Amino acid sequence: TFLACSAVVLLYSAHCDAFSAPHASLLALRPSRGSVAKCSALVPRFSKADAKQLAFFGSRKQGALAAAEDGAAEVAVGSNDAKLAKLSGSIGRATWLSWWAQVILSVVSTVTLFFANAVKGAGQGNILTNGIFLAGIGLALSFVNVFWTWGYSSMGRNLADSADKSKALTNLKRSIKVGVVVALSGMLITLFGAEQIVGTLVGKSMSGFLVMGQGTAQAAAMQLQALDILVVQANTNTLLSHWASLVNSLYISSQVPRD
Repeated sequence: TFLACSAVVLLYSAHCDAFSAPHASLLALRPSRGSVAKCSALVPRFSKADAKQLAFFGSRKQGALAAAEDGAAEVAVGSNDAKLAKLSGSIGRATWLSWWAQVILSVVSTVTLFFANAVKGAGQGNILTNGIFLAGIGLALSFVNVFWTWGYSSMGRNLADSADKSKALTNLKRSIKVGVVVALSGMLITLFGAEQIVGTLVGKSMSGFLVMGQGTAQAAAMQLQALDILVVQANTNTLLSHWASLVNSLYISSQVPRD
């Protein structure tokens, strides 16, 4: 009986030791009041002055970022202004050359055409069928091109000095489209006039053999004369003037940025 009771007591004590060991380790991991106080002492405490200083540095950082963005925007604007200034100079040079070429060709064509018309008088026949009328319309459109080309120069200066660059570019593009239409219309009418003039000259050269030897004024009007060549020269100068205006408009259009 004594041995049995001793065995039971030993088994019970061994069981209690095995059960209390893990709980003791867990309790040992629990922080004490002293350790909590030491950890709280390590946490940094900021005063109102420190908070103001942090706010000051934060505002300086935001100001630096804003200044950097403003600087990038100013660089972009400066680059665009430089490009527009270069474009304005290109427009001025091209317009100056084209304008003088058109003025010289148009004035020479006007003098030649009026001189030939005045010398021939009534013997030149119907101006609606011999090409003089269409040559005159083409010459009138050539002077319209001269006026329109001069407008490119003022638009180029306005492009460099205007505050609203987008509106100035839009007006320039619209003016270029109108200039191209006027130049093409003038070239078409002048070419039709050239067809009539050449046809009239061919008719005179073929009918001149029939009236050769006759001393009448009608026979002289039906023969090929030097004044007829002057009309061809005047019409050719008008056509070249329209071509100069068209080339100038297309060149400016190629230099204008699309966006």
